[in-house]
Amino acid sequence: MDIWDEIAENADSGAKRLVAEYGDRLFTAACRIVQCDSEAEDLVFRTFERAILKIDQYDGRCQFFSWLYSVMLNFRRMDLRRKGANALDFDTELPETEDPAPDPAETLALKSDAMSVRAAIAHLAEPLRSVVVLHYFEDFDLKEIASLLDLPLGTVKFRLHRARKELALMLLQTFSGEGSSYMT
Repeated sequence: MDIWDEIAENADSGAKRLVAEYGDRLFTAACRIVQCDSEAEDLVFRTFERAILKIDQYDGRCQFFSWLYSVMLNFRRMDLRRKGANALDFDTELPETEDPAPDPAETLALKSDAMSVRAAIAHLAEPLRSVVVLHYFEDFDLKEIASLLDLPLGTVKFRLHRARKELALMLLQTFSGEGSSYMT
């Protein structure tokens, strides 16, 4: 039985299955969008709550996770409008290396590079940053992003192209030693 059918039939067991199957993945995605774990937890909770209440609105035209993700993005947009913010924040934690015996100097350099990339992404305008996060962090293809953000495919392609150019310029300044104001 599909999860949406189970939720419609029995909200309690469907909710348990929803959290079990999608909780970790949605929380990881939320952490990439908001700055702290408690905000991410709240975002995921509200997403699951809305998904359960509005499960009849899922029409099966997209993957179920894509639908959940769009519900979460809508909550985030509402939060940003309410706060008057115009940018998404990213967590500053970096993933640990999985190499059993990493070279400490190489590890430090990689963390420094990753922090530079995260800082550059954080300084992109929100429309550009959303496309970057969805494409590179969440592995959505451009058509899925267009659908999630309710934008024409050409606009998504343009935003991704523009974001890459801006990131390249910021990172070139950083790695060439010229410094940049975005790293403050």
